[in-house]
Amino acid sequence: MSLRNLLLFLTTAVISYACYVRAEQNPYARYVASSYSIIDRWSLVNPPDQELFDGALNGMVEVLNKRGDEHSMFVDGQDRDSFREDLIQEFGGIGVRILQLGDPPQLTIVGPPEPGTPAFNSDIRSGDLVVAIDGKLTEGLEMPDVLKLMRGPIGTPVVLSVIHSEEDEPVDIEIVRDVITVESILGDYRDDNNKWQYHLLNDTRIGYMRIIKFGDKTEAELTNHLATLTTEGVQALILDVRDNYGGALDAAVGISDLFLRAGLPIVTTRDRDEQIRERFVSTGRGGYLQLPLAVLINHNSASASEILAACLQDYKRAVIVGERTYGKGTVQRLMPIESGRSLLKLTAATYWRPSGDNIHRMPGNTDADPWGVKPDEGFEVPMDDEQYLLWRKYRYRRDILGPRQEGSLAEQFDEQEGKLPESFKDEALDMAAKYLQEKLGE
Repeated sequence: MSLRNLLLFLTTAVISYACYVRAEQNPYARYVASSYSIIDRWSLVNPPDQELFDGALNGMVEVLNKRGDEHSMFVDGQDRDSFREDLIQEFGGIGVRILQLGDPPQLTIVGPPEPGTPAFNSDIRSGDLVVAIDGKLTEGLEMPDVLKLMRGPIGTPVVLSVIHSEEDEPVDIEIVRDVITVESILGDYRDDNNKWQYHLLNDTRIGYMRIIKFGDKTEAELTNHLATLTTEGVQALILDVRDNYGGALDAAVGISDLFLRAGLPIVTTRDRDEQIRERFVSTGRGGYLQLPLAVLINHNSASASEILAACLQDYKRAVIVGERTYGKGTVQRLMPIESGRSLLKLTAATYWRPSGDNIHRMPGNTDADPWGVKPDEGFEVPMDDEQYLLWRKYRYRRDILGPRQEGSLAEQFDEQEGKLPESFKDEALDMAAKYLQEKLGE
């Protein structure tokens, strides 16, 4: 026997023995395998093996959900890529923003294509109506179906049939997909060149960064934008994590570290026996120890958003403005299954803020219980459902149209979404700006 085959045999034997020992320790592993064999051999119905496997994983996760773990989930092979795209912040696409506008809704290109993307060098224009994608009519399509048609493997072509605003007949435009990076840090508004501006329009001394998710690139994005803002003379910063449902723990830790002196615990994680599993401590290398900060939170700020807000609040490093957060104090690990074909998102730990509190909102908790991150005293901006929906509409409108909210796109948007009251203001943002202006001496 060759050395290579001998090593392969020994490796296989060791793995097989390890699986056997594990199965002996937990007989239910054998029972599951035995049940699969019985179904495979005797069942009148003959479902595909993949469906049986997916059903077993979903069933186990459902037990976790019933036990109070609402965040664990099984991601099958069909949804794996789209799930990972959200974390790695990349996908194969062409670089346009599209919305369904008007009555009846029509798929519309909103704003010019992103600079440096495949669409930027094409004849795609703001306001174009997309009537077909690769020959499939877009009328009546739901947005998830549109995105599946638009996105695809890098290097493959997609043909958009568009009607330019000044024309009546559609033209076919072929564009080759490339890597599109998804931004996780947005600014206050887009300028005339479709670039985000990361400072307040009415006071350029104050930087403004909206963290919409905590992904693999979020810390680097924020660091780069912050370095640019510093050279432009920005003297204070607002971090907006409203409606941010969380993401990568490492990103929240890294961003917190930018604003803290060395040696301060940022967050700790504990296992189900409440033993400390990991402790994250600040390095002091961030360089923004004196920068005045405000953090905006709301009832949808969760997980990594709460880690950031809680850390900066506990060290009185930032003023926390808005309303009480969601209260998600658990950490999920993403584990590859089927050699990476599918994924298991499993709740594996709880996290604890520097003060030693766990902010998780347990089933049955009331408003009087100590969960979530509360705004600092005097900086509460509560919202009822109607006020929240108005704010969402305002933010969405500003993102799409910018500060100059007029023209045909604005008319279509108003027709679709309804006009905002002229008196509407983003109260939490205004309160944070006023606080920082006072800190800067205005």
